[in-house]
Amino acid sequence: MQATLNTSSDIISRIQQLVPPGSSEPQESALVEELKRLTQALIREYQASGRLQDEPFNEAWTRSLHLYESDVCTLLHGKTVMVTGGEGCVGSRLIDKLIELGVRRIISVDNARINTSFNAEPIPGNAPNVVLYSADVRNLAALRQIFETERPAIVFHLAAIRIPGLAEKIILETVSSNIFGSQNIIQLCEEYNVEQCVFSSTGKASRYWTAEVYAATKKVNEWLFAHAAQTGNVRYSMVRFTHMLNNSSMCEQIDSRVNADRPVNIHAPERYVVGQNVGEAVHLLLNSLLFAEPKRLRFILVRNLGWPTESLEVALYKILKSGKDLPIYFQGIPPGYEEPFFLGQVDWDHPTEINTLINALETENFSTISTSGDMIVSETIPFSACTLMEQLVHLKLMCTDPSIPEGEIKQQLSEVVRQVAATTFYHASPKRVLQILKWGINLKQYERGEFYLAPYRPFIELVVQSLASRLDLDTLKECRISTQEFKRLLSALNAFPSIRDEVCRMQNIVSYFRENHPRSADEVACV
Repeated sequence: MQATLNTSSDIISRIQQLVPPGSSEPQESALVEELKRLTQALIREYQASGRLQDEPFNEAWTRSLHLYESDVCTLLHGKTVMVTGGEGCVGSRLIDKLIELGVRRIISVDNARINTSFNAEPIPGNAPNVVLYSADVRNLAALRQIFETERPAIVFHLAAIRIPGLAEKIILETVSSNIFGSQNIIQLCEEYNVEQCVFSSTGKASRYWTAEVYAATKKVNEWLFAHAAQTGNVRYSMVRFTHMLNNSSMCEQIDSRVNADRPVNIHAPERYVVGQNVGEAVHLLLNSLLFAEPKRLRFILVRNLGWPTESLEVALYKILKSGKDLPIYFQGIPPGYEEPFFLGQVDWDHPTEINTLINALETENFSTISTSGDMIVSETIPFSACTLMEQLVHLKLMCTDPSIPEGEIKQQLSEVVRQVAATTFYHASPKRVLQILKWGINLKQYERGEFYLAPYRPFIELVVQSLASRLDLDTLKECRISTQEFKRLLSALNAFPSIRDEVCRMQNIVSYFRENHPRSADEVACV
């Protein structure tokens, strides 16, 4: 007799019981039939709540972004433009738009069709003014030959290993392509007097710290381009993309399962993504040329990304629309997708303006809205370039030593990010750092047992270590935190032995104030 399952949560729990995360694809016929029944029940539950009526990503698919077309055309007139990754999804669409805008000559550099050796002869593109070079951005000599031949005035650097799950499997290739390939592009842009260079980053780089390979390489790249902007002669700018629907690895994986009549695997329930379309991406790249400023790295992103979309809803919708009776199961969260969202990443004092592609340090440093109203314009925050370069020396040595396991390269990459990220917090105001700590700990939910700090230990350590020596009572007042609330916050931090000394130092501030101002101790921040 089948148990009655009353809610979607009950159904999901039952699916996870039948196929625990980490299991292989279900094959046994009775199990598959039961999963089909549960999947259909889950579809009905979603429909009853008003979901699955439309394509879950419909808003993102149909959204448009303003292009300052006249200004962009003026800037590009008569120029030679290079696009690395020009045969990829975004790169090829960018080239199509450049053709439409009447760019004089367009150069694509991509590792498509690459052989063991570099072929200096390009092939024709899809227009008379387009040529396609097959070269790897890690090959400095090949790139130099292309720069020498073509002398581009504008460079769009899009080439990268882009899939987080794949990056975890080919760590050395990802680090060498995404980081050292970008260093090659920067070096040649400076050598050949390129006027402007636009780099495509990811919203994942807005994290204060990350150990995920793809996100970490992009975060390091942002620092590299910021340093180049400060010290070089080229005008650099950047865009941050989010989940690109036109080449979504998640959607491709679900579609392949549906088309093959196989059980559909997704990572887990309650996993959400924010999507954007390639048209927005192309307009961001072109608009970025106009927002560039000398000696600083300005970046732009889509302002109104809409509500995040649940991957489970996407899978159920695709099964429903296929008309097939297919089961779902939850495979577990693989490397590259594991890190939780740290609440201190965004500015909760302005909840209506929250955008997960930009962090609270960046919004305090510089953030404005484009005149079109649909883009956020910001710039990278200060950091120690010396620390970055020192750390990258160690990383490069490891990457050139074939005896070093790729897991150790990943650890060193994570350490690069941690060391440089620590310097960004020391450059930030104590007030902002304390706010980030307060938002990130989510004290009320923590004290009710609804929120756990352990998954956020690396973030909390970074924040506390940069704050302890700079905190004073004036900062507590500015953040409107009473001494009583601060004591509760410090009590929560005692869960981490690694920051015990810093917590003691901050406790001493409160103790000193209470001893010398016993009547007003609990009034701090209530003024």
